[in-house]
Order: sequence, then C-alpha cells, then structure tokens
Amino acid sequence: MNYQSLFKLAATVALLALVAAPLQAKLAWNKKAKKYDPAVTSCTACHVPEKPKKDDPLSERGLWLVAEKERLGAKEVNLEWLKDYPNFGK
Repeated sequence: MNYQSLFKLAATVALLALVAAPLQAKLAWNKKAKKYDPAVTSCTACHVPEKPKKDDPLSERGLWLVAEKERLGAKEVNLEWLKDYPNFGK
C-alpha cells in the first residue's frame, strides 16, 4: 500500500470518527432525558427538526429548558430539570 492510499484511508477514518462521535453523544442525551421525562423519545422532544443542527428552532420543551437555564443562571442545560417541566410526560 502506498502512502497516498494510506493517507486517504486515514482521512476517511478520521472523518467518520468526527461525524459519529456527536451522534452518539446526542443519543446519550435522549436516553438520559427519558430518565427524567418519559415523553422524551427522540430529538424532536426538544428540537423541531428530526436531525437538528446548532441554530435550528426548538420545540416547547426545548424553549422551556433554555428559559430555565437563563432563569437559574446556569452555563448549560441540565436534563434533570425535565422533572419540573410543566407538561411532564406529555
């Protein structure tokens, strides 16, 4: 195998790793969120699009989480707050 082929293979593997890591992290968020709110079954529980990107719109639950973050002065959203979500389980 020459260096050019090896470089292409390494670049492909690195790109796949970069794409796969964020997807796995978000699936972990769904699993953790479901622990606190049984209505969370997919990304659309908090986001409008099925495969959200950073600046995509949020659903009612997602907007509530952001409002809680601001109200509490937190740096990040804490999924445990879902226990207090007004439409819990819906």
